[in-house]
Amino acid sequence: MKIVHRDDYRARRAADYPPLTELADALVHQQAGDGSKLCAYLDACRAVKARYPKPDPAAPKSSESKTT
Repeated sequence: MKIVHRDDYRARRAADYPPLTELADALVHQQAGDGSKLCAYLDACRAVKARYPKPDPAAPKSSESKTT
């Protein structure tokens, strides 16, 4: 039997995402005509998603492993 341990990407992402207060601030600045803070916030979110990608859904989960 092969045991495969997977990191929980959701927990890692949640810990690494920028705070929502930064999003609120960026939205206020965007409304005033400055979209640079919103772009920076979205870039930071995309970087977190790239750092902790979702696992491949086609890969077998550890509970689906069988003894061979």
